[in-house]
Amino acid sequence: MYAFNDDFSRAAHAAFDVQLASFASICDWHRETALASLAAMTAASNEFLAIQHPQDLLQMATDQGKHAINRAQAYGREATEVALNKPLFR
Repeated sequence: MYAFNDDFSRAAHAAFDVQLASFASICDWHRETALASLAAMTAASNEFLAIQHPQDLLQMATDQGKHAINRAQAYGREATEVALNKPLFR
């Protein structure tokens, strides 16, 4: 009877360790994504501050909108991949 409890305890501990590692990797991914987003916003704001002519402002806003859409699509693809490949609560 005790051997079964020990086996069950080891299996539960192993499952918890896998879930904890998966959760940590998802947290790391979110942190890296947030840092990349902040870097992109900083670069965009510096470019906006350097603009001299209103027409350049419109072109810059259009370009930044396209970049934002591309980043959002990439984030969605990565989030889907993480959700499908990480057994967080299975």
